[in-house]
Amino acid sequence: MILHNIGVYCDHSFFIALTVMCWIMCVRETLSQAYAPAPTFKYESSENNIKLNTIVSVVCKTPWSAPYPVTVSVGRLDSPSQTPETTEAWVTSEVLRRADTQYFTIPATAKFEGKIVCWYKSTRTELNNPYSELSNPINFVVSALSPPKVTLHPNLFLKGENYTVQCESVYSLVTNFTLSLYYRILPATLGTNWTSAGSLFLTNHTTIVLRQTNAVVPLEFACTMEMLYNGKLLHSSQSNIEQAFPEELPVRLWEQERGESCLGYLDVTLKGKWQPVCQKEVDAEADSSAAAATAEVVCRELGCGQVLNWERILDNKRYFPQTVGGIRCSGKEKKIKDCPLETIEDCKQRSMLYIICSDTLPRPKLSVATYGHVSQLYVTDKQDVTLICSFSSTSLKSVDYGYLQFIKDGTYLSKSYNIPGNSVSITRDALKTSGQYECTYSLQTSKIPLTSPRSNSVIIYLYEPTNPVPIVAGVFTTVVGVAILAYICVFRTATEEVQTNEFPETNTENPENNSSDLPQQLEAKV
Repeated sequence: MILHNIGVYCDHSFFIALTVMCWIMCVRETLSQAYAPAPTFKYESSENNIKLNTIVSVVCKTPWSAPYPVTVSVGRLDSPSQTPETTEAWVTSEVLRRADTQYFTIPATAKFEGKIVCWYKSTRTELNNPYSELSNPINFVVSALSPPKVTLHPNLFLKGENYTVQCESVYSLVTNFTLSLYYRILPATLGTNWTSAGSLFLTNHTTIVLRQTNAVVPLEFACTMEMLYNGKLLHSSQSNIEQAFPEELPVRLWEQERGESCLGYLDVTLKGKWQPVCQKEVDAEADSSAAAATAEVVCRELGCGQVLNWERILDNKRYFPQTVGGIRCSGKEKKIKDCPLETIEDCKQRSMLYIICSDTLPRPKLSVATYGHVSQLYVTDKQDVTLICSFSSTSLKSVDYGYLQFIKDGTYLSKSYNIPGNSVSITRDALKTSGQYECTYSLQTSKIPLTSPRSNSVIIYLYEPTNPVPIVAGVFTTVVGVAILAYICVFRTATEEVQTNEFPETNTENPENNSSDLPQQLEAKV
C-alpha cells in the first residue's frame, strides 16, 4: 500500500515538473517572438520652426531593459501597420552596449517631411525577433524660411556720397520666391514702423538692390523672404538690420581716466557711436609713415597743436566691434574724414593709435623770486637767489603727475615730484656758479612717458664786489681837488677886478669928467 502511494506521488511530481518545464519553454518562445520595449523619440529643440534646408537634430533614447548590444535607426512612418522590419532606415548608429541617448541630424527638405520614428535592433543571435517596437512618431514638416541677408556697399561712406543696399536670399538653389526690402529713419525708437522700399518676385536671381545717391539722412534697412513650397506658403523672419550712416567722422583722443583731452587713444564716431580705431599692420615703413601723418592730422583737427609723439598700443581691455580698420593720412589733410579709410570690420589685432599733442605738454615757465620773469640776472655769491619752475596744462587731470627737472648749461641738476598746476623752486645752494638755467616737465601717467620742451632760459651772472675804501678815498680826493680849483678860480677873478679899478685911466681931454667917475667906481667897490 505504501509502495503504491509512493508510486502515485512520484507520478504526480513528474507531471508537475513536466508542466512547469513546458510553461517555461512556451514563455521563452513567446518572448523570443515579441518586440523589445520601444525607445523614446523627440526633437533636440523646438519642432515649430523648422527652416528649409537646415539641419535638424532629433534624439532617440534606448531603455535599460533592451537586449544589448543594439543599433539604433531612424526612418519615416508611412502607415499604421508598418513594422521595424519594413521601415527604411535613413541613418543607423554604432553598436550600443548599454542604455544611451543617440543624436541624429536630418536635412529639412521635402524628401524627409512626414512622421518619423526610431527603433533599435539587437545583435544577439539567439533572439528570434531582435527588433524593438517603433518609437512614438514626431512630425517633421518644413514650416519656415531662413531670413535673407542685408549688406551695405560700401559700409563706410561720407555725407553726400552714394551707397547701395542689397537683400540676398541664403538659398542659392531655390527659385521662385519674393524678397521685400524695408527702411526707417534713424534714430529709431521702440515701436517705430518700417516703410516698404519695394518687393520683387525672383525666378533666376537671388538678390535685390536699392541705390541711394547724395546720402544725407541716416537710415536702417531690413528685408524678408516668402515662397510657395510643397503646397505651403513659407515666410522668413526679418533679416539682420544694416544701418546706413552718412559719416562726418569726428575724432577724439580719449582715455578712461581723464576722458577727452589732447592725449589718448584715437576714437572716431561711427554710426552715431564712439569707436576705437583699429590701426592694422600692413607694411612696416609705410604703416609708420601713415600713423605719424594720421597723428599730425588728428592734433590739427582737434586744435591741440602739433603731434609730440605717437605709438601703436595693444589693448585687450577695449572691445572692437565693427570699426574703422585703419586710417592712412598723408599729413596734408585738414580732417580725418579727408584721409583714405579702410572699410568697417572686426578688429582682430586690437591695436590702437595713442597720440600726444603739444598742447598737453606746453613749455614750463621759469622765473626768479622777487625779480619775476627775467632773462638775465647779476648777483653776488652772498645774495639769495631762488628759481621757480611752474607747469600747467588744461589737458591733464587730477590723476596725472610727473617730475619737474632743473637744467644748468644742458646738465640736469635735480627733479621733483609734481602735480600739474604746482610749482617747484631751487635755491642758491645749487646756484654756485654762473650759468644758463632751464626746466622741463616729464609726464609719467600717459601710455607714452614724455618730456615737455624746455622752459624759457634765465642766465645768472655771479660777481665779487670790489673794496669800498679806495673808492671812498678817491672820491674824497676828487671832491677836495675840485673845491680847491673852484676857490682859486673865484679868488683870482675877484683880484683882477680890484686891480683894474685902483688905477683908472685919466681922461686928459676932458678933465671935468674925471672927477665924477671916481666916486662912482669907489661906491661900486663898497
